[in-house]
Amino acid sequence: MTTFEASIGNIPKPGQDLHLVRWVHSADGWTSQTLLCTYVACTPEHWIVDEHGEQVSLERAEWSQFAF
Repeated sequence: MTTFEASIGNIPKPGQDLHLVRWVHSADGWTSQTLLCTYVACTPEHWIVDEHGEQVSLERAEWSQFAF
């Protein structure tokens, strides 16, 4: 997997907290799922994050940065 450099201000620094959100359709309608994790790296297609000590890769097309 190859990571890339993104513009400053759009991506946190490695080791910083990252709050991600995605919308999921269910029988009751749309609901949000959020994830608070630690940023590791990213590729054009994936966020690479640490979630409770485990490194996971999340689809960037599904997950966006959550703005407070």
